[in-house]
Amino acid sequence: MLTLSSTTDVAAAMRCAGTISLAAYTLRPGAIEDALIAAAQRGAHVTVRLEGQPYRDAQGDLMTNNERVIAALRSAGADARLVDTSGSGEAPLHTKAVIADNVVFLDDRNFPDDGADTIVRDDFSGDVNAARDAIAGRADQASPFFASHKRSALWSEARLLNGARSGEDVIVESESFGAGNPVYAALDRLGKAGRAPRLLVSSRDLQNNDREKKALARLAADGVRIRACGADEKFALCAGRGWIGSTNATAAFQHPDQLDWGARTDAPDITAHLRKRFEDRWATAATVA
Repeated sequence: MLTLSSTTDVAAAMRCAGTISLAAYTLRPGAIEDALIAAAQRGAHVTVRLEGQPYRDAQGDLMTNNERVIAALRSAGADARLVDTSGSGEAPLHTKAVIADNVVFLDDRNFPDDGADTIVRDDFSGDVNAARDAIAGRADQASPFFASHKRSALWSEARLLNGARSGEDVIVESESFGAGNPVYAALDRLGKAGRAPRLLVSSRDLQNNDREKKALARLAADGVRIRACGADEKFALCAGRGWIGSTNATAAFQHPDQLDWGARTDAPDITAHLRKRFEDRWATAATVA
């Protein structure tokens, strides 16, 4: 079952866990890095994987940070390394997950300390095993409710949108957005049908991204209401049914499939939390023409 969680809960779980695995695109200094180091130093088996080829990292800031984190964790005794390094053949890593013994904590960002993310706790054994296998480089079959790779996560989100009933307010938030994926197609269909779904995208990712601007312009012309804000979460809601994940609504061309996560939920605490996040941001977001 999925329940709403927090960075504080994740750090607390790591303090008493014997086995810990973390995968993230990047990991900034803060409570989660500190908890990983402390766990490794006390003798817990700590495994950490971070992305080895960060996208749009022209200045190398993300790579420098990831290398720093890996070095610090290795010094503390953790099994820590970068994945998707040049020529390695490993899948790109975009998921954000911490497994503490038999529970997985999933974040739609990279476990920051700013409170602008959403963390869910998942204690369903099938989901925990799928997340553990993904971190280890093994691909499991996606379930109707949980996916550990990008393509299946996008289809899960699109199925939610395609199942929207007449009169339901459909909302989507994505850090990056593009055409050529089932989420785009679902929103476009709703827009053309006069359903006026709403989409929030990250203003940062929209800058100097002509391809994304063109994709959004086509959606807007078809009736999708679009605004840009400073946030970068990833979720979708139709009434009391929701999808949340680390997966951006962009094309999934990578081979092997990118490590990501996506989960369907109707848990009232999670859907109410996401609805409030969206409405608060929508109220002050800038319209995308």
